[in-house]
Amino acid sequence: MFKVAIIGPAISIDRIQSVIKDFPSRLSFTPFVYENAVETIDIVHTHYEKFDYFLFSGPIPYDLATRTGLDAAKFFSIVLLETGFYKGLLNVTNQVRKPIERLSIDIVNTSNIIDASLSQLNIPVKDVFVKPFDAAIDYWTLYEHHLRLWEAGKVDAVLTCYPAVMDELHKKGIPADWISTTKLATRHALEIIDNHAEISFLKRSQIGVCMVHIDNLLYEDPSKLSYDIQFTTLKLNEELLLLSREMNGSFISFREGQYMIFSSRGEIIDTFSILRETIGRLERAWDRKITSGIGFGDSALKAEMHARKALQLTQREPDTIILIDHEGEILDLPKEQYDESSVYHDIHLLNRLKAENINIQLFDKIREVIRRKKWSTFTAKELAFELKMSDRSAQRTLLALTTAGIVKHAGEEKAVSKGRPSKLYKLDVTFH
Repeated sequence: MFKVAIIGPAISIDRIQSVIKDFPSRLSFTPFVYENAVETIDIVHTHYEKFDYFLFSGPIPYDLATRTGLDAAKFFSIVLLETGFYKGLLNVTNQVRKPIERLSIDIVNTSNIIDASLSQLNIPVKDVFVKPFDAAIDYWTLYEHHLRLWEAGKVDAVLTCYPAVMDELHKKGIPADWISTTKLATRHALEIIDNHAEISFLKRSQIGVCMVHIDNLLYEDPSKLSYDIQFTTLKLNEELLLLSREMNGSFISFREGQYMIFSSRGEIIDTFSILRETIGRLERAWDRKITSGIGFGDSALKAEMHARKALQLTQREPDTIILIDHEGEILDLPKEQYDESSVYHDIHLLNRLKAENINIQLFDKIREVIRRKKWSTFTAKELAFELKMSDRSAQRTLLALTTAGIVKHAGEEKAVSKGRPSKLYKLDVTFH
């Protein structure tokens, strides 16, 4: 299920939700209503990581969202079409009960809908006062602009992009209506988001192959006994087997020192930081050179071919892991997924974990799960399921982390059936 945040004024949110009722899809929606459009910036900043997509009620909140500096690939806007303008013009004509010859209009300066709409009409509008405005404007300024024109006797009616401006003008007895988006445009925007979600789902479902190569210098060292070689190999296999479980993949050892993990693209990318941490830890612990390459494809053969190519490229560039997508192109992951976890260098955190006998690798896995699942709060049962441990072990771990001040209580989750409510936990923001 893909999460979509809907942002706009109350009247727009109501219209969007009326369309959603008849829109079966893989999307779940959460509305965010603002009083003033500039609130969009704070809403997006606060909830950016929690949602897969953002749907804005029109060009005003969309324009403001693009000013956050965040990746706009998540942003979608309902397009303002001529239909919305004509609807407003028809409504305000009905209010005045006669043809309108003089009209005051405000429009966000990123839209050219007014010229496009008026050029297609055969209505004799003699005087049109168009007020372009920046998306961050205080809408009260627009109200005062229209009021001045009305009081000067220059206009017969007003069309505005703000329902709040329309309401204030109505209080003064001024004919006014709202230039709004339409249900048809809303449905079109929802279909676009649904198509993006489907593409993302299919891409995450692609076959992925992670190839791992471990140098064979151990076997060439005459000082190493057979026992040492076998023991080291077993421990390395154990760690890589655990890694394959994290990736929800199948583990294959096809040659001495060479391994493959078959999984999906989504699982491999989600656990990429765990892969890097595992390789770094094994290199430090066993003094072995380990390289890895990852390939994706629409078939197992294609994914394996890309993984082999990625492994060859990785061996030429130490301390990197190359990923090759289904088209054979090198894939760039976001920096936060590519960088090795910083928890291994946080002395303050390491001391806290050591005092409660908590393994640093376990804590990093917990933190990675919280990041990947976008949890604001979670229960011991949810953590146990993701880490494939018993509920009791998860409870002991969370108790220790709570004592260390790394995890905090966040209330209780109401029980679905009879029984005690589950405790809710959240990771202290200091350790995110």
